[in-house]
Parts: sequence; C-alpha cells; structure tokens
Amino acid sequence: MGYFEGVRAVVYRDLRVMRTRIRRSILASMVSPALFLVAFGYGLGRGQVFDGMAYLDFLFPGLLAMSTVNACYGIGTDINIARFYFRVYDEYLIAPVPRWHLPVGEMLYGILRGMITVIIFFLYALLAGLNIQATPLFALALFLHMGVFSLLGFIVALAVRNHGDQSSISTFLITPMIFLSGVFFPLERAPMVLQWIVGVFPLSHSVSLMRATLCGAPLAFGNLAALAVFFAASLGVAMWLSERTEG
Repeated sequence: MGYFEGVRAVVYRDLRVMRTRIRRSILASMVSPALFLVAFGYGLGRGQVFDGMAYLDFLFPGLLAMSTVNACYGIGTDINIARFYFRVYDEYLIAPVPRWHLPVGEMLYGILRGMITVIIFFLYALLAGLNIQATPLFALALFLHMGVFSLLGFIVALAVRNHGDQSSISTFLITPMIFLSGVFFPLERAPMVLQWIVGVFPLSHSVSLMRATLCGAPLAFGNLAALAVFFAASLGVAMWLSERTEG
C-alpha cells in the first residue's frame, strides 16, 4: 500500500459520492453568486467606486471568497452524515492507514469541490467583462483559503455530537465571518473596534488577499502570513482530532 493510499481513498470515496449529485452542485454554485453579483454589483453598487475600482470589481473577490467558504466548509455536513448515519468513519478508523490521512484527504476533497465555484466565478467575470487579472500569488492565497475552511468543516464535524450541533456552530461561526469580513464593504470604513474583532477571522485575510491578487489592491504580506498560520493551526487541530476520535 502506498504511503498516501489512505488520502487517495478518502478523496476517491468523496468524489464518487459527489458524482451522484454533480449537476445539483454545479447549479447551486451558479445561482447564488449570480444573484449576489446582480443584486449588489449591478443593483445597489451601480456607479459606486471603492478603493479606486468599480464596485463590481471590488465585490468580485469578496464573493469568490464567500462562495468558496460555503463550498469548502460545506464538506462538514457530508462528513457529519457519513460519520453518524452511514458509519463510514468506523471503516476509516479501522483501516491500516495513519489517522492523519483523514483530514488531509478531506481537505483535498474540499479544495476540489471549491474549484467548481472558482471556475464558475471566472466564467462570470469573463461574461461581465470585469477588470480581473490573477497574479501568481493568487493560487497560493486560494489554496490556503480553501484549505483552512475545508479543515474547519472537518474539525466541526468531528467535534460535534450530532447534526443539530453542527448547524448551530455554522450559524455562529460562518455567518458573522461572511457579513463582517469585508466581503461587501471596505474594512477601513468600519469602526476600529470592529476591525480588531474581524482580524481574528480567517475570511477577512482571505478577502484582502483575493482583492490584492485579483484587482491590484495593495498587498499586505501580513494577511498572507496570518492565513498561513490559520492553515497550520487548522491542520494541526484536525490531525489531533482524527487521532482521538472514536467511531
């Protein structure tokens, strides 16, 4: 058995499950971003200029970050169902592979799932004629961003005791990030206290990096360093949980 055989097996199983609902996943990934782009970009934000760019260009990286959060963190629901209802994790835990293969495999699956959203977003950017140009750092920022939220989905799914608890945690964890992390407005316009608070949200650093690497906004390497720290911490916690989790 290859050294990464467990990782490959986890990703393969998840992709096989996703294949059965790929059309619904693609349609869901298409509808929500389109609604936000039309409602905020062409509706409320028409003619507005933020940070020297049209509001639609300003909004695009934030919506990309937000939608990939939903796709990547959403694997937690699949993990929760597989763990409590189908007992898939019982089979994983008795398999002759290292436990760290589980979080790494689930993270890679979350990133692959998030890439569907990324492709759809760039198709929208082409259709809308947005002034978007990815820099080499965009790929790194995107990987760290999707890795962090895939791992968060894994952590929550293994930490909770039932499906209802996971929904509650998602409400209190993800929803505030989406509305307070600068997706829809520049954080510089927020009160200083709020800026300090959202500094502990990984999404705020992701949004800043997306804007810098897609729209030419000033790049703060502190955001990249912070996101790398979140990634390392999330991976460490996910590995620790996978070691102590029982069926």
